[in-house]
Amino acid sequence: MKSIRLPLSVQVFLVRIIDGQRSYLLFQRNARPELGLPDFWQGVSGALEAGESFSDAARREVAEETGIILTSVVDTGFQRSYPIRSEWRRHYGPEPSEVIEHIFFAEVQDATEPVLSQEHKSWQWCSVAEASGLLTFGYNSQCLLAVDRCLTKSPNK
Repeated sequence: MKSIRLPLSVQVFLVRIIDGQRSYLLFQRNARPELGLPDFWQGVSGALEAGESFSDAARREVAEETGIILTSVVDTGFQRSYPIRSEWRRHYGPEPSEVIEHIFFAEVQDATEPVLSQEHKSWQWCSVAEASGLLTFGYNSQCLLAVDRCLTKSPNK
């Protein structure tokens, strides 16, 4: 039997900076009708495993879903929550009513190309404006904007 999933998750946006311009790596998820999910664009996301920190989960999820190994990630301090849908209940058990997601980013080299896992069908590098147009599911656009604000406040970014 599969263990109950923790109601804690991460979303990680990978960014590259070329000639002072930021690009974000977005992933198009495969639809999951059995979970009530269409295909949609997002950063890398996933749930924490037992005993794992948010930053450890962020690095693990990026490695699992893209093949990219990160030595560090930056916590934006932004988090959001979303309700646990009825289609997801068997994964979470009877108690939690929402998932709390922490938003991270990591800078990668400009030649970085992901190797897609089975979760995704496509990827692309986008400006923040282009990415905001693609991130139409849930709060994904607000999550990216939190990353972009964080980078704008950072020196030399």
